[in-house]
Parts: sequence; structure tokens; C-alpha cells
Amino acid sequence: MKKYLLLFVLIILSSCSNDDKNSNSAASLQGRWLWVSSTGGFQGVTPAALKQKSELEFSDNYVSTYTDGQLMKKLKFHIATKKSIFGGNKKMIVIDKEDLTQVYYADRSFIINGNDLTLSEECNDCFISKYEKVK
Repeated sequence: MKKYLLLFVLIILSSCSNDDKNSNSAASLQGRWLWVSSTGGFQGVTPAALKQKSELEFSDNYVSTYTDGQLMKKLKFHIATKKSIFGGNKKMIVIDKEDLTQVYYADRSFIINGNDLTLSEECNDCFISKYEKVK
């Protein structure tokens, strides 16, 4: 009987996982993220190729974009689960429409894995950008 109880406990413990490193919520986005690279469009780009440093900062319900330390734009956003063009439903960063200064702005699905953020524009032939958390 003790063997079965021990086996049961081991099965239960092995089925537990730690999802703290892979979290897709507004709280996990908070802070500054340094742009590492982008792929898609006609070709990929990197900070070195453009000779610039780009960062995103998520604070409360706003996302700020910085280029070489200068604030370029600050937009209000919210997180919504939507159908992805890549398949299934994904959590997405949705910019509030009243903050937009351009006609079209693609929602971005996102994945956070530890200190890495991947943003995928939800449109055909668009960019997938990688960021690292600034400590």
C-alpha cells in the first residue's frame, strides 16, 4: 500500500510545473525591454544594422517607444485574447484606437520566456521582434 501511495505522490509531483518563467500578462510586460532583432518583411533588421538603440517600456496601461534614449511615442494599450493569424487564440497587445496617429496598426501577439519577449505583428509579411528585459 505504501508503494502505491508513494507512486501516486510521485505522479502528482511530476505533473506540477512552474509557469512563472512563461507568463503572458500585462504584469509580466511591465518594465523596459531592449530590442535585439526583427525578422520578416523583406529582410530582418538588428540594432547594429540600423546603428540605433531601441527600447520599449510598459508602465501601467501605456507602452513607450524610445530610440537612442529619446521618447518617440507613448500609446495606451490593453491585453486581449484574439484569434491569431498564426493559428489559435493568443494574448495580444492592442493599442487603443484613440491613441493612434496612423490609419493601420497591427495588433501584436506576445510570448514572454524568462527575460525574453517576442512580439509578432498579426499581419501577413510583417515583423517578429525579439527583446531582452533591461535589469
